[in-house]
Amino acid sequence: MKNANQKNRPGHITEGDIFDDLSFSSADTLEAKVKADIWQALIEYIDRNRLSQAELVLRLKAHQPDVSNLLKGKISRVSITRLIQYAGRLNLEAKVRIVPSRSGKTIATGNASSPKARKSRTEFVSA
Repeated sequence: MKNANQKNRPGHITEGDIFDDLSFSSADTLEAKVKADIWQALIEYIDRNRLSQAELVLRLKAHQPDVSNLLKGKISRVSITRLIQYAGRLNLEAKVRIVPSRSGKTIATGNASSPKARKSRTEFVSA
């Protein structure tokens, strides 16, 4: 039987980015990070303005289950395009910046004959 200290210890401690630790491809990792950044900016705006789910259905021109997924953080069910549309419908200015990665790692572009592209980091800025 494990003692109390061992039982409550996590099985894995991430030292960097959780997406990298989950062994996602570089492209999937980048997409997930962009979606998470946009979602976070939307949720901060929604919380700051105390918008109800019913208000969001009208303002986002979305179905209630889609708004519910958004509020619950189920962003795998929402495209980046849709998240940006939601930002626009909330009168938020969306800007995406592509900057060189801090790690300097390169990733394959998916085409064997293509040169490797420098991994980038994306930031989402809401007004």
